[in-house]
Amino acid sequence: MVASAEPKVAAVAPEHSWVSKLDLDGFKKEVSDLGKRLEKNQGKEDVDHIKKICLWSNTFAAIGLATMWLPPNPVTVIALSMWTFMRWTTIAHHTGHGGYNRADETKYFNSRGFAAGSLYKRVTEWFDWMLPEAWNIEHNNLHHYRLSEDADPDLVERNLAFTRDLKVPLFCKYAIVGVLMGTWKWFYYAPNTYKELKIAEMRKLGKPVTAEMRPHDAFTLKAFFDNRVLGAKNTIWYPFRDLMKNVMGPYLLIHFLLMPLPCLLLGPAAFMNAVGNLVLADILTNIHGFVVIATNHAGDDMYRFKSGCIPNSGTFYLRQVISSVNFKTGGDWNDVMHGFLNYQIEHHVWPNLSALSLQRGQPEMKVICQRYGVPYVQESIWKRLKKTVDIMVGTATMLDFPEELERKSDLKVWSNEDTSANSAALGQDVKVKEPVAA
Repeated sequence: MVASAEPKVAAVAPEHSWVSKLDLDGFKKEVSDLGKRLEKNQGKEDVDHIKKICLWSNTFAAIGLATMWLPPNPVTVIALSMWTFMRWTTIAHHTGHGGYNRADETKYFNSRGFAAGSLYKRVTEWFDWMLPEAWNIEHNNLHHYRLSEDADPDLVERNLAFTRDLKVPLFCKYAIVGVLMGTWKWFYYAPNTYKELKIAEMRKLGKPVTAEMRPHDAFTLKAFFDNRVLGAKNTIWYPFRDLMKNVMGPYLLIHFLLMPLPCLLLGPAAFMNAVGNLVLADILTNIHGFVVIATNHAGDDMYRFKSGCIPNSGTFYLRQVISSVNFKTGGDWNDVMHGFLNYQIEHHVWPNLSALSLQRGQPEMKVICQRYGVPYVQESIWKRLKKTVDIMVGTATMLDFPEELERKSDLKVWSNEDTSANSAALGQDVKVKEPVAA
């Protein structure tokens, strides 16, 4: 049982009855043992697999770039969209988690420095709206270790509180979500990941980050507008000019202006066609990313938690499963279209495994969950999109995990040191300049 060493509770709600019957120690051992076996067996085949994904991504890039001078068309737009999508969701994502650190002898697919450290590396290895260093803190560290807690920066139910609570007709809320789908990487992800990097820097320098500053609230471009135009009092974690200079500006300038510049040789119309294709591809890749990413941890069958837990404890493994959802799995083409995020349960349980290892481990992980009675949710991505949108507009609510059923010895209170330690393990800890003594 989860609370085997804790006082017994009087009653358990029917929907949570499975928790009180769970052999958490046995579950932990089997999940841990499987992860270790998968990691031990990683090697050249895993690296060859990610290189194949890179080849596919580069092929889409070649098609898109070679045809972007044409009037906007589906072939060019889809090719450019898939190039960006694959580079983020499969290549940068699993590399940033250290999935190839031991297997890749060239050290190219290595979490220590991939796309980080210079604009050149960012442009040539993973170029997107988000700053890689900021993504490493927000996603690889905070989201993965604090999944579905208040400290999870990607907690959909909390982040969409504005829409959930808005006193407007339901169709207006759906319209808001629709706009967000096509814009969320630059509207939400770029500023929010950068916020988490700035908070990590502040904490490392010993600067106060208080509850009154609301550090867990999503920080979007809307915050700048609200403060300047509406007179709101949101905490502004950095100046807008810093966001443009360090995060969004380089992508806006290079991707949408400099990259299509050679098309001017074919005339102004060709250049404008290229810009139009890039803009449409950006909208499409935003929507594609939203559908496979925002849906990973949201729904009325996904759990939320009120406290932190020790990484790789039984409680940690349990939370990764019951707060994550898989989509249809199997086959590289299917998995690429899902960004390999259709293995979200396995990825959260073992974030340091390669994409190929997730394919290998998924059937066994599912059997373990079935054997121990742990809910293993795997549904069509379209069903999960509906459940996610229901959470966003406020017609559904996530499950609260009963605190009385938590194993108290697995719980913990997060500290500043945890963020640095977890990031340092991947070679991704924030680097700040110490203040000069007066």
